[in-house]
Amino acid sequence: MPFVLLASILGVTGLVITEPVQGQTYTGDWLSVRAIVENDNQVPDSVVCMLNGGSPAIVPRLSTDWYTYMADNEHTGFSQSPAPLDATVLWTAPVTGDTHEFCGPVVVNGIVYFVSDEQSIAYALDAVTGTILWQYDVNDHVDDAVTVCEGNVYIAADSAWCLDAVTGQRVWAFKPSPGFKMNGTPALGNGVAYFTHVPDWSSVQVFALDAFSGEVLWSVHLAGYTTGCLTLHDGVLYLPTYNGSLYALNAGNGQTMWTNSDASSGYWDSSPVYVDGMLYICGVDGVVRGINAETGVTEWERNLTMGVRYIAATPACAYERLFFADQVDSFHCLSAQDGSTVWSVPGVQHGSTGIADNVAFFGQGADRANGQVRALDCSSGQVIWSYQTGGTEIYSSPAITDGVLYIAGMDWNLYAFGTGLKFTYLDDLFAVVGENHLIVTSYVGGEAVAADTVDFTVTGTGISLDPGRLFHLAASPNPFATCATVSFRLGEPGYSSLAVFDLSGRRVTTLFEGALPSGEHSYSWDGSGPGGEAVPTGLYICRLTSGGVLETTGMCLLRK
Repeated sequence: MPFVLLASILGVTGLVITEPVQGQTYTGDWLSVRAIVENDNQVPDSVVCMLNGGSPAIVPRLSTDWYTYMADNEHTGFSQSPAPLDATVLWTAPVTGDTHEFCGPVVVNGIVYFVSDEQSIAYALDAVTGTILWQYDVNDHVDDAVTVCEGNVYIAADSAWCLDAVTGQRVWAFKPSPGFKMNGTPALGNGVAYFTHVPDWSSVQVFALDAFSGEVLWSVHLAGYTTGCLTLHDGVLYLPTYNGSLYALNAGNGQTMWTNSDASSGYWDSSPVYVDGMLYICGVDGVVRGINAETGVTEWERNLTMGVRYIAATPACAYERLFFADQVDSFHCLSAQDGSTVWSVPGVQHGSTGIADNVAFFGQGADRANGQVRALDCSSGQVIWSYQTGGTEIYSSPAITDGVLYIAGMDWNLYAFGTGLKFTYLDDLFAVVGENHLIVTSYVGGEAVAADTVDFTVTGTGISLDPGRLFHLAASPNPFATCATVSFRLGEPGYSSLAVFDLSGRRVTTLFEGALPSGEHSYSWDGSGPGGEAVPTGLYICRLTSGGVLETTGMCLLRK
């Protein structure tokens, strides 16, 4: 049977192409193909695309695992997963309590990991059914989400715990003495587990432990009690403290690189978010700040509550905007460039926000009366859906992965919203000038089980982006085979970041990050990643950030 006829018979049930868009006209021939696949909650054996009747090509699955607090080590709170667009409950599991349930769920490889503060038990649950796979008594209350990395679950409780992610068996535990407890979500990187320990109400101790043995590699004492979480990026740890400073530490030895003490009384529960050389964090003084991650200098600040009440939420960052609610009366969408308000709507929050599919999800809380899960349109703030739980409020932060939203209520239930798992497949697509016909098909057991088709038009070749009117950012040659030069002009000196990203938004390499004088600058990229490995042929985005302004240009790598 011809492939096109097979696709028409299968229809679109179970598979939808979201990029390219049906009927759209594109000015360049390097695009991306993205498909969302439903397959009875099972990952298909393969997903294949075929353009204009040519040879089939495998489309790789995009992992949307939410492996730690706020999705990743940078705490962006952003997922490339599709999102549930109504309040359908997939399942509930009675693994929470009715007070003080701050922990957010973490989802990796189809397993939901959650620690109930009230029960002091760590759970692993099936992401599709909510069935408990294993549980472990951690013997103490836990305020923060776990981190799952390289087959282990890392938990901060009375001790630093490391459990096997599949069996729940203890791998190791470490308990410093004396002191109150471990606090904050652990950060994991390069085989090291970073924990914070609070020995008293005025100081914090940071431990770097071997991730596989629990051996202490280094530790440092710092002034200021902490209730926030460590943020980790490119060998630097960022630690917020209450009645103290925001610290940047060398992750290799714990040495302080800079401190920022601009927030009156510091930070309570809000953690720093790292995006493109900037940190974003909410303070006890009710002020949101954008801080230069390299220098520690505050580049902008926005007073939202006039000191009436602190902001506990960690702001999620997506689409060059920040999303969070205060504990007074408003949910905010701010520009990440200068903190100006894009929109503001009613909302009260203690936990943090999760972003997926242009939807902001959060738990209504901190008013002791209204335990709602809410979904807002990221562009307008309009309520898409809300769900009233049986609890008085929600302190937990959500996780969104494979089309399902997970969040803990204070009515004894962990909630999963959605209709089932939806898997994302993403790759580069090299189209032809003129009319194009694309078929994407999923296979199970060697048989095609679902397919979708789109038709679109391409009017030009290569990258046709105008140079930035401020920086004149450009790449040459473009396309290139071995090396391209990225050039730009700064009108004034300042901290600048020049990096290359793939079409999924993953940072491929950093070409420069640091202070630059005004004038002309140029840097070369040879098509390699951070470890010197060759990246594949495809379309990449070069992004320049300087002085709070961001500009991009496309780069097309064509290996011979």
